[in-house]
Amino acid sequence: MSKPSRTETVTDNLLDHPAVRAWAALKPARVKPDGIEILKLKNKSAVYRLVGVSQGGSSVVAKRCRTATASVERMMHEEFLPRLPLPALRWYGFVEEPDDDYGWLFLEDAGAGAYLPSCAEHRALAGRWLGAMHAAAMKLGLKLALPDRSPVHYLKRLQASREEMRRHFDNSALREEDIRMLKALTGDLDVLEAHWGNLKKMCQGVSRTVVHGDFVMKNVRVETTIAASRLLVFDWEHAGWGIPCTDLAQLKDRTISPDLDTYASALREFSPDISDFRVCELAECGKFFRLLDEIGWESPLLNFGPYRLVVKPTSRLRLYQSQLHRALLAVGWAESGGRPEAAGSRPSFCGQARHRNRCARTSQILSRATVELARWRRRIGYDV
Repeated sequence: MSKPSRTETVTDNLLDHPAVRAWAALKPARVKPDGIEILKLKNKSAVYRLVGVSQGGSSVVAKRCRTATASVERMMHEEFLPRLPLPALRWYGFVEEPDDDYGWLFLEDAGAGAYLPSCAEHRALAGRWLGAMHAAAMKLGLKLALPDRSPVHYLKRLQASREEMRRHFDNSALREEDIRMLKALTGDLDVLEAHWGNLKKMCQGVSRTVVHGDFVMKNVRVETTIAASRLLVFDWEHAGWGIPCTDLAQLKDRTISPDLDTYASALREFSPDISDFRVCELAECGKFFRLLDEIGWESPLLNFGPYRLVVKPTSRLRLYQSQLHRALLAVGWAESGGRPEAAGSRPSFCGQARHRNRCARTSQILSRATVELARWRRRIGYDV
């Protein structure tokens, strides 16, 4: 569902390709594709586009992954998405390989309509879709057997990532600047953990729902017709049941960054009392949760081998460290010199403690929320 990295050139033995053999097990009307495009190819996973094998000559995406990984995605396509009043990709089925360790997921190809976070229409489309999805899951009460996505999950991820990175403080394969970065990142994680009670407070009173868990640009497409545009969402392997914060994260270099006002309007179908300010709080919390996910996915890739093997994870962790530190500064939990603010204080979106304290002394909750929301709008650059 992304641009192919390369196209297979062998055309005489397409029926022998493992993706085609697995597709044939579903007994479709057409088995042999016009071609096979490689969308992703890794040691333990692969994604292919089988060109022209579905109805009307459309394509099918075949995803090979571990059976355990596929279980969540299957659950979403078989038990959850069909119950939503939202557009969804057609699900063709799952085929296990003989050893049962791996299997194949088959899904409708979402096309090539890229999502543009700079486009207000796209952000509004994402806000409506996400709000409707979260509201529907809350209404249905579909906890299913999904993994936990409560604040406890993210705290465990913080602690595990920090421990993993500390193992590499004396890694001879890393350069001095890489080790300094890892120490700075673990320091920022210390600061975040010291203020974890604040994040828990921001999540209190929010109904649990289905969380996509990897709501980023590469996992959605925008299909535009004369009648309307619709958002197509895929790659549900990180889905879970918990607080919807991470799906709201406003990191515009990769996350969907849905329009928060539109999201709040859609969510009010289930939670009529939720305010714009409350949604902004959840999005701010989601920024931290999203960064913890990315750090958690990347830190295990550090190793003690040749430097060429650690270049990619260290470069990504350097980016995440910079973003995490800026996020801590923005809410007033850290200063430019690295000294954390006192733990237990309520976060301020503008990052100015004096303003927060003044509001606490002189304003009621509603007026404080209004002031904070106005500053939040100026900071993120568009009206939430």
